[in-house]
Amino acid sequence: MTTKLPAEINYADAEKQIKKLYSAIDELEDIISVSNDRNRLSFCLNMYFSNETDSILNAIIQAQPRSSTVNYNELEKLVLKKLEEKGIVKTD
Repeated sequence: MTTKLPAEINYADAEKQIKKLYSAIDELEDIISVSNDRNRLSFCLNMYFSNETDSILNAIIQAQPRSSTVNYNELEKLVLKKLEEKGIVKTD
């Protein structure tokens, strides 16, 4: 039996938008306590920035962060505020 080397991990540069997005949403851990929920939300928000979904609210609904302590409309406001703080904007 042979063993292959594991795949290399290419870490994202800190200045890339995807890294900023995941870092920004990770800062919401007091509102979304489960890290998997935050990662899923970041993934769905990235779909919004890639024009695969039409709004941030729909990305939140798709992610279904069940550990969120606020409702989805309030979470949308918090996410928008956090993205604005980090300078993350959608480019068309």
